[in-house]
Amino acid sequence: MPLRWRLSLLMFLYYAIQGAFCPLFSLRLQELGFTPLEMGWTCATQALAALVAPLVVGQVADRWLPAERCLTICSFLSGTLLWLLAGLSSPSAVFLASLALWLVLGPASTLSTALSFAHLPEHGRQFGPIRLWGTIGWVVSGWLVGYWLGKPAWLAGSSATPPVPQLADAFRLASVSAFALSAYGLTLPHTPPRRCLGEWLAPVAALRFLRHPSFAIYWLCFLGVCVTLPFTTQVTPLLLEHLGIPRPWLSPTLTLGQSMEIVSLALLPMVLLRLGTRRTMLVGLSAWAVFLGILTLGEPIWLVVISLSLNGLCICCFIVAG
Repeated sequence: MPLRWRLSLLMFLYYAIQGAFCPLFSLRLQELGFTPLEMGWTCATQALAALVAPLVVGQVADRWLPAERCLTICSFLSGTLLWLLAGLSSPSAVFLASLALWLVLGPASTLSTALSFAHLPEHGRQFGPIRLWGTIGWVVSGWLVGYWLGKPAWLAGSSATPPVPQLADAFRLASVSAFALSAYGLTLPHTPPRRCLGEWLAPVAALRFLRHPSFAIYWLCFLGVCVTLPFTTQVTPLLLEHLGIPRPWLSPTLTLGQSMEIVSLALLPMVLLRLGTRRTMLVGLSAWAVFLGILTLGEPIWLVVISLSLNGLCICCFIVAG
């Protein structure tokens, strides 16, 4: 298989994991009877893990273990923890399992990107179409979860006591995807550690870029988006259910943002050519502000659903372009 398609499948599998359970995570916590504070802390485990895990795993992959082996280990542990999460119900157990999950699943994103960059001769031009398959993976898994929760007709006659679809099954689907990625990681191109690097703590060295005004401004804007992002990822599924969208349609509806991201990525080169980088990023930030404003209104339902597409516009025009 050509390298481009091997890396595209890597992105597809990785983002299919998150696309299966992330959109319904807060709904699952609500179903378990978590208080708002318990839901907030549990959802914050992704950010807490992101403060440490990518730095540690990145150092390991850079200096001791090949990136594809690190990816295989992280994916296998993620699959195990996701399957475990499907059966947990107490707030403390779910919090700890979720934190452990993001400590191994979060770095897999960095490893996937680093592995791709290491083998693509022109990664600046070639990585975009490959990363696009990650978004497709997210959309596909979201629709699969919706299809399952809709109780397909064949399920009724599958056995004497057919299984009852439930939100916990989203974690099981994500677990299967993680195990598939773990097995697939063994076939990826060998990416040995570089060992001899100029800086022991590369993230600390990267802070020097804050001396440049353009980088500092981008960092502040990116920080602002990240601060407001949890309001959309945690609360939007709850809002859509409150507005009356059937549970089987929640995950597919939430993929509108990723669908717009696919369209936006296809048009991004033309937009950058016409508007330039700064104006393109301003379009993305404006889309994000409008999106948050509509969610604040919370009605009518058709406007809230349409506004989900602005999420993909922000990701493409601000984060990717930036």
